[in-house]
Amino acid sequence: MEEPKGGLLLVLAHPDDESMGAAGLILRHTRNAIPTYLICATYGEAGWQGKPRGAKKEDLPEIRAKELEEAAAALALSGVELWDYPDGGVASADHPEITHRIGEHIARLQPRAVVGWGPDGGYGHPDHLAAYRHVTAAFDAASDPLQFPDEGPPWQPSRLFYTAMLRSFFRKMRETLQAAGVDTSDFDRPEMQRLGYEDADVTTTIDVSDYTDAKQAGFSAHRTQFAADGPFSRLDAETQRTMFAYEHYILARPVDAGPVAADDLFG
Repeated sequence: MEEPKGGLLLVLAHPDDESMGAAGLILRHTRNAIPTYLICATYGEAGWQGKPRGAKKEDLPEIRAKELEEAAAALALSGVELWDYPDGGVASADHPEITHRIGEHIARLQPRAVVGWGPDGGYGHPDHLAAYRHVTAAFDAASDPLQFPDEGPPWQPSRLFYTAMLRSFFRKMRETLQAAGVDTSDFDRPEMQRLGYEDADVTTTIDVSDYTDAKQAGFSAHRTQFAADGPFSRLDAETQRTMFAYEHYILARPVDAGPVAADDLFG
């Protein structure tokens, strides 16, 4: 059966990136019957925050693959491609191959818009930075008929967006955690001070408050990535809903797009 076309394609690095960075965006589209696909570059085998009882390190790739499958079901994704590039080593993998594989998916799925990590990698993770470079290169090559001939005629999506975490969000997060009695000294690290974008950098802000319960189900699927005594365990459900009620994106392509819809990737 041929995959539905004309929707949204997300290109990210690890299982949980889709839920942490774009669950509301995904739900906004899947709940409106817009085909939405995910490419995940790694199994995320490098580590866990909440180790399952009895699990061994070598079990983690399979565990995280199952967690991603559960999250994909909660978010109603139309399809997921889970690749096996090394967690923490995407930057050292075969660059042309990764870009080419993303380009082939663009040509086959014909999305209207593509979403990926931006040049900050969200929080500077090297795999996120590599994913940013590959998705941008694949988007820029999409209209070249010589690049992906096996997938038929070239397809150029209308827009490329980067996920954007805001500095104002991190400030609010710290205040909220402090009010809950959580130690927030990690926020004082120099790299934390550089995290995120200013509000003025954002081109598109999506109100995803209608999807917060389903979004939470996507979060919760990634059990290995949340320690039972982690900071978010100290926050009640309503506080978490409020904190994650909006998602932010930056239009990267076309560069000269002119005015952009403030709350719609396709608008």
